[in-house]
Amino acid sequence: MSADDAPREGHGHTPAETFRRLRRRVGLPPGFSVGGAVRHSVWRNVFHLVGGFRVVGSAPYEAMVVVANHQSHADTPALIAAFPAPYKPVVVAAGDYWFDDPWKARLLKLAIGAVPVRRHGGGGYESLIEGATEVLGSGSSLLVFPEGTRSTDGRLGRFRSGALRIAQEFDVPIIPVAVVGTRELLAKKGRLTPGPVEVRVGHPVNPHELTDMAPLVAQIEGMLAAGPPVPSRSRTWRVLRNHMSGPAGMAGAFGWGFAEAVSLPVTSEMYLVLVAAAHPRRVLPAAGFLAAGSVAGILVTRALTARGERPPAPLTTPAMRSRAAADLAAAGARGIWRQALNGVPVKVYAAEAGAAGVPAGPLAVHALGARGARSIVVGAVVGAAAGAAAPVLRRFYGPYLAAAGVTFAVGLGLVVRRWSR
Repeated sequence: MSADDAPREGHGHTPAETFRRLRRRVGLPPGFSVGGAVRHSVWRNVFHLVGGFRVVGSAPYEAMVVVANHQSHADTPALIAAFPAPYKPVVVAAGDYWFDDPWKARLLKLAIGAVPVRRHGGGGYESLIEGATEVLGSGSSLLVFPEGTRSTDGRLGRFRSGALRIAQEFDVPIIPVAVVGTRELLAKKGRLTPGPVEVRVGHPVNPHELTDMAPLVAQIEGMLAAGPPVPSRSRTWRVLRNHMSGPAGMAGAFGWGFAEAVSLPVTSEMYLVLVAAAHPRRVLPAAGFLAAGSVAGILVTRALTARGERPPAPLTTPAMRSRAAADLAAAGARGIWRQALNGVPVKVYAAEAGAAGVPAGPLAVHALGARGARSIVVGAVVGAAAGAAAPVLRRFYGPYLAAAGVTFAVGLGLVVRRWSR
């Protein structure tokens, strides 16, 4: 929102008196707020979903005036997403456009927490003062678009001085911010076009050291000239992809398969879903190592049980053990093929094979066939799905892990319940 250049003495006070009167209204940062946290989180995830979101730089934790370039209606949500909830950034919005309808005004308050100011008919600066008093007086930060309207070509318009005067009168830092990518995402009178957005935070400036907006404009121009936005990447995704890129990923698959066949209460293929999916091209090789580790674990569990040292088997039931024993008694080592679809953990089959004296050689051959076939099939599905969903997984790997973990936990609970009857 713009602020016109009306004289500061409009309230009947000298500049010094106005400064002293208003400065006392600046509050301490409000700290955590539910509304601010929800808006920050929601908008951040929306931007990640439609193309990616990244913040470069940081701001001091105090009440301040934030000035930014204006290219799109997406600018304000981007700034709210960039500043954590304790800053509680609040934008001043054109009252004649955004607050002319009660329902639209309520929606705007809910979505971005805006404060109305007048653009026409005089009194723009006085209205901005009123809005600033409400925002800065509570310790929140004030967001201002000094151009006053959205750019249609990406170039900066004239920066009006109202934001600087506000920062001087309230004695708070003024900080320039460049919002990049929103014009391509949602241009003025354009359609939503998915793409990355980046918020670049400049260096805070003591407003009393400025006589005009030129230094702030120069900072924003420099940040805009740094190039297009860089698509964001989940840190979890980067770590797991690097892990899967080298031998550690295959070693992890072998170890996971081994541990599941001895005692670990998870299915071996969860390694493919949780870890290997970060690198779709490495899913099938990981499936092979997973099967090899599983066979090794089966043989170790069989040997330990044959010696009377049955390994711990959490989340297993007597019914599972009875089913595994019956399958092995009926078909010998080939009975392990029935494990692929019945939900009984492979470690139970391995232990019952040891207890029944099933020979290690045939057990290894059939276990490799059964476990290998299952791992390859699951690996092919996971690899294809992860490849198709890669643009989203790169940005949302954390939520993906959480959803996959919950799904697995629910499925495991249902399996245990079924075999507890």
